[in-house]
Amino acid sequence: MANKLQKAKQKTSELSANARNKARNAMNVSKSAAGKTVKTSKRLASNAKAKTEETIETSPLAMVAGGVALGAIIAALLPKSEREKKILGGAGRKLNNTAKLAAKAAKSAGAAHMVDVGLNSEALRRQAKDIFQKGVETAKTASKAAKEAVKTPRED
Repeated sequence: MANKLQKAKQKTSELSANARNKARNAMNVSKSAAGKTVKTSKRLASNAKAKTEETIETSPLAMVAGGVALGAIIAALLPKSEREKKILGGAGRKLNNTAKLAAKAAKSAGAAHMVDVGLNSEALRRQAKDIFQKGVETAKTASKAAKEAVKTPRED
C-alpha cells in the first residue's frame, strides 16, 4: 500500500511540475505577444501622429480620412474576448491602457496642431465654400467661352 501511495505521490508531482511548466511557457508566450503588440501600438500611434501633422499641412480635408483610419486601428486593439482576458490578464489591461493613451496623445497633438495652424470648423467651412465658388466661376467661364464660340460668325 505504501508503494502505491509513493507512486501516486510521484505521479502527482510530475503532473504538477508539467502543468506549471506549461503554464509558465504559455505566460511567457503571452507576455512576449503582448509586448510586441504594445510596441506595434506605439509605432502605429507615432506614425499616425506624423501622418496627421503632414496631412494637416498639405491637405486639411484629408484629416477626416486620417481620423477614420486611426479610429479603425484603435478599435482593432481595444476589444477583448474572454479567452484573451484569461491568457493575457494584466498584460491585456496594460495593452488597452497603452492604446488608449496613444490614441489620446495623437488626438490631443492633432487638435493642438490644428489650432496652431488656424484650422477649425469655420476655417474648413470657408475653404470648402471657396472651392465651391471657384468651381462655379470656372463653369461660368467655360459656358461663356462656349457661347462666344457659337456666336462668332463662321466663314464658309
